Parts: sequence; structure tokens; C-alpha cells
Amino acid sequence: MESSKPIFLYIPWIAEHTNTLIDNIQSEEDYTLAPLDFVADLNTHRREVLRFARENPDTYRKMIVRRLIPLRPKLAGIIFTFDWAPVMRVIAHVCEELSIPRILIPHESVFVDKTKYYWDPKSYASQPLADVILGWGDLQKSIFVERGYPASRFFSVGAPKFDKYTEYLPNLSRPQYFRLFGLSPAQKTVLFASQPLDSQLNMRVARESQRKAIGDLLTACESLEYQLIVRLPPSKDNILGAGLEKRLVLSSYAAIDDALCYLVPPEEAIYHSDVVASVNSTMMFEGFLMGKMPLSTKYVDFDQIWAPCRFPLATNLVEIKRHLETYMAEGFVADQAGMEWAASQFSNGSFDGRSTTRIRDYLIEAARPGVLTPQLSPLNKVFNRERVDIIAIPSSDATWHGVQRYLLPMLNANQRIQSNQGKDSIIELASVDLFVQWGITEKLEKKKQMEARNALGRELVILEDGFIRSVGIGLSGEPGLSIILDDTTSYYDATKPSRLERLLQSGPELTEQEMVRAEALIAKIVEGRVSKYNHAPDAPLSIGNPQKLKILLLDQRRGDQSVVSGMADEATFRKMLQDAIHHYPNHDILIKQHPDAITGGKGSYFDNQSLAFIKNVDNVFLIDFDINPHALFDVVEEVHVVTSGMGFEALMAGKKVHCYGMPFYAGWELTEDRLQISRRSRQRRLTDVFHFAYVDLSRYYNPDLGRACDLEEAIDYIVLHR
Repeated sequence: MESSKPIFLYIPWIAEHTNTLIDNIQSEEDYTLAPLDFVADLNTHRREVLRFARENPDTYRKMIVRRLIPLRPKLAGIIFTFDWAPVMRVIAHVCEELSIPRILIPHESVFVDKTKYYWDPKSYASQPLADVILGWGDLQKSIFVERGYPASRFFSVGAPKFDKYTEYLPNLSRPQYFRLFGLSPAQKTVLFASQPLDSQLNMRVARESQRKAIGDLLTACESLEYQLIVRLPPSKDNILGAGLEKRLVLSSYAAIDDALCYLVPPEEAIYHSDVVASVNSTMMFEGFLMGKMPLSTKYVDFDQIWAPCRFPLATNLVEIKRHLETYMAEGFVADQAGMEWAASQFSNGSFDGRSTTRIRDYLIEAARPGVLTPQLSPLNKVFNRERVDIIAIPSSDATWHGVQRYLLPMLNANQRIQSNQGKDSIIELASVDLFVQWGITEKLEKKKQMEARNALGRELVILEDGFIRSVGIGLSGEPGLSIILDDTTSYYDATKPSRLERLLQSGPELTEQEMVRAEALIAKIVEGRVSKYNHAPDAPLSIGNPQKLKILLLDQRRGDQSVVSGMADEATFRKMLQDAIHHYPNHDILIKQHPDAITGGKGSYFDNQSLAFIKNVDNVFLIDFDINPHALFDVVEEVHVVTSGMGFEALMAGKKVHCYGMPFYAGWELTEDRLQISRRSRQRRLTDVFHFAYVDLSRYYNPDLGRACDLEEAIDYIVLHR
């Protein structure tokens, strides 16, 4: 690893793919490409390493961390050819932890099922983590961008594996080549590029159909006096089966090129063939580039990627024979429109043989300090409203499909994994990008998840119900339509600085556009009489003495975490009521019980027992029925709270608010506060607090639109459906 030039590491995974790529893009004058040697003889032990990384991702991560830390100062980056399987994804996550740039040069761009291209069938990872992708063309780009990969980080350079086919010069003469396989150079020859077919189709059905296709090809070749060479897949899977293998070995018209030790590289095999057949291998297209007739043996149903190229297609023996007979009589002429389509989808517009040159040029530039900027971490992607691939949350299926039904689109994530078993299910968590925790109340499943998260070195985002949650109350089971995010604690936790508090204390001033939008949204909420829950009737309230001014005291659910975390307790509620009775003898005092206590079957701090004495106080009135909060604001001058979020709604409605605890909106000189926190020393406007709480850190969903939405659309939904 001693070099005066920039060093890029690569993982020597499948020699026929990775090593060939590295050989092609090596540039000894400008940079050094070196293998990441964390396992002895990796290519030989590839399957064991693959299994170990999947089953022991925490230990595997430690191995990678330990190997990369001493190398880190010397590295310009690490080159991946894929990062969807845990064996590579763990390395990619460690690179993000250690600030090592990641470059993805995908070795494969062919699929039989678009949804399963670049996809791990066990962990469900499908979005690249790399900081930049040097990809083939528009097809890869469209797939990755659709899954949330930033379009600006994808560069179409073409496929390096296609470069050699532009002006290929063979290493062997035709007689020499065919002598290696015991076949005749005088006869037409079909090369069949077999595939493992292990991740995108039903493997058993697909492999059986591939064996049938090979068998029919052999029958046709024997009938027409063609020859057949079956090239086995680089993965070294046994795809033939004993019966077909024996038939091929015994035939004087056939030969097998075994991946255990290929006789020739793929380009040499294609050059000396006349027809290149496959289910869906890129070798079929590589033959197309060399002017060979491609033959798609589509013996299993799938959406064929090559359809616009108009390749000859066969689904049975009769069709195979017909295509071979036509080729024998007429030859093959490539479809020009198909070539143009392929040039845009699989290259940067042309097959000019310069893909490796473009990659070298990029690596030379990327080796300069500051050129290759890292992607945001998964946590920061969520805050930046960018897509993340896989989240994990310790929620039951009932909760996930119930109150958390819209959580995935609100977080802008592709896939969710259940994590309530923690390290006991770490196999399923290997490729998780971000762990999610609901609230800060301690629970066993949260502790288990935290143990797994720490073992994997991943980040955590903390969620709570948003400020405009739903039409019905949460305890009714209605799915939440909003969430608020934090990376430190819950937004209401005054015992430590939340992200919301940090933004209000140290964050920027609002722009003019943000200010105008916040003012408009506050007006829309107040005019629409929208609240956190929106099930309650909205009617003029007639209570108390019409001649008296009124104040409002707000109840909260007993045991609510926001009370404890807001530096309050049951005594705080008693103090608030006592102060109201003492200081407002000439006012009507309205006490609004919490909705969860009224209809949700939960206890509250102002329950009937604690308020039994008020029957002897003639200016205290209990509101023990559901009513729209704005109907209450209409009749009161002031609102007194402990930590209730409804106090902020009162501020928006223009009311004076007294805080006995420390809710998120206290401490910014907007409220009359009984407590002070030295951390909160900055004066903030109502629009500031609203913007950061309701807009910047909150996410919304509109079921009518079937997607995540902005706050304006969420308000419209509530107004329409309540």
C-alpha cells in the first residue's frame, strides 16, 4: 500500500467481472488500484464470505473497520461493482462512517424483472449507497433514480465490458480455437451463455427452462450440423444437471466451457462463434456488437430487456431450428433502430470503445482532494427529504399496518424491516440503512433495537405524531397523517437539546419566502380551525357567565411522556389550577379535559377525582366533552398549559399563553414561562417556531392523493374529511 500516487481499493469478488474491470481501468501513471485484502484468497472462499457477512454482519463490520482504519489516510476511495448484498453493503456503510469515498462501477445491467435488478432477495436492498455511480447508460440511471438515487451523482460512461468488442483482435485462429474444444472450424457454431438465474426468477423453474432450451439447441444443432458450445456461468453454479451434462459430453456436436477454468475469455468465445444464444445474458448483446446473430431462448416468461433490439426469439425447438435455418440462408443484419436504442440505454450514446477511458479520466479527477463529495448519511437524507432505502422499526405488524400505515412514504423510504427482536434477528437487519424509534418512553423492544443498531454502526431517527395528526384521535387506531423527526430525543424533551431546540437556538433566520409561507400556513390553520385531532364538533360554546372574561386550563393524559420530559409532574397541574383560582377570581376558569381521557379510555391529570372540589368553586367549569379547540379559543383571553401542544395552537390563534412546564414553544419569549432553561436564550417569533416545528421537521401524508404531501395539502385533507 506504499505509493506516491492516489490509491483506490477494490474488492476482488468474481475474477471474471471485477478483475477484468480493474485490469481495463488501471492507470499506473496516475493512480494505484489495490485489492482490499481482508480475507485470504477471497475468490476461492467467496461463498463462505457471502454467507458469513449475511449471518454475522456485526462481526463482519468489525473486521472491515479494523482493516480500513489504518488504510484510510492513504485512500482516494473504494471501487465497488455492486453494493446491494450485505457482503458489500456493510463495507459501503463502514466507508460512510470513516468518510472514505465510494465509487460504484456496476458490472451487470441486464435483468428479467426490472424490480429485481440490483436487488437483494433477502435483505431487500436495492438503492446504491455509493457516492458516485459510473454507470452504463439511461437504463441503469432510470432504475436507480426511480429508487431514490440522486440523478446528479450518476455519470453515463458506457459499459467497459463492451469496449473490447469495437475492434476486437483475436488471440487464436479459428482452427486453434475449435481444436481446444474438439470441434470443427468448418461448421457454424452456436455459443450458449448460460446464467445462474438465481435472484430474479423462480430459480427451479427458470433453470429447468434453461436446461430445456440447451437441450433443444443441441437437438437443432445435431439436426442442422451446427456445433454448440455451452459456456457455464462465472458463479460456478451447476446449472446443467447430470442428464444434460452427459448428453453434451457425449455429443460430437457439443462442448462445455466450465467456469472452474474457462479455456478462453468471453470476447474470444464470441468472436469465433456465429450465433450467440442465451436466456438474457449480456453476452448475447456483446455478440450483437460483434455482428453475430443473437438468439434469445425465452423459454420462461419475462419482460425481455432486449425487445427494442428485435433479436430473434425462440420459445421452442421449432422456432430455434427456423432461426438457425434462416441465418444459414440469409445471414444476420442488425436492426439500426435497435442499435440506436441500445446506445442510449447501455452506453452514453454510442459504442465507441472509450468507456474505460472515461472511467480512468474520472478517477484521475476524483483523486484530487474535494472533488468527490460524499452523499448525505441516511439520517441526513431523511432530514433533507431525500430517499433512503431500508428502515427498521420495532413495531408489531398490527401497529405498522394500523396507526403507522403511512410511515414509509412520510419517511421517503423504500422498505421497512421489523427490528423488535434486536440482535436476535440481526441477519434481517444487515442491510438496514436507518433505524427508527417511536418516542422516548423506555420499552424492551427499543432497547433490543438499540443494541442491534450499535452493533451495526447505523444511525437513529426518533419520531412522534405530528401536530396535525388525523381526523380521529390516535387511540382510535386511525393512521397518523403526520410525524415530526428528531435525531437526539423527542421534540418535547426539555431535559436535553432536541434538534428542534438546536434549530431555534442556533439555526438560521427565516428567509423572506419561509416567513411568508409560515404566516400563510398559520392563517390557513386558524381559519380552517384545524388542530392535532379533528374529530370534535365545532360549535359556539356557551358556558359560564357571559359577562365575565375567561381563561382556559388544558389537561393532559396521565403518564404522557411530554409531561415528565417537559420538566413537570402531577403537582404542576395542581399548581396551575391553584394559581388560576387565586389570581383570576373575576374570570371564568374553563378546564378542558384531554380527548384521550374523554373518548380514549385513558386517565388524565384533571380527572373527575382530582376535580371533585370544583363543585364548590363557582367560577370553575369542566369541559368534559369533545369540542374543537378553536371554539374554546373563541371565548377565552388566555390559555394556561403545562406542556400541551394545544398551547401552541392557542399562540397561533392570538392568545396569551402561560406555561408551567417547558414545552417546545416555551423559552423563546413567546409565552409567560414559570420555568427557564439557560440553553434557550434566543428570542424567536411565532413564525420561526412554526416553520421549524410544522414545516422543516414535520412530514405529512394525504390519503386522497396516495402520497406524502406538503402541509397545505394535509390541511386541505383534514378540512374536507372531518
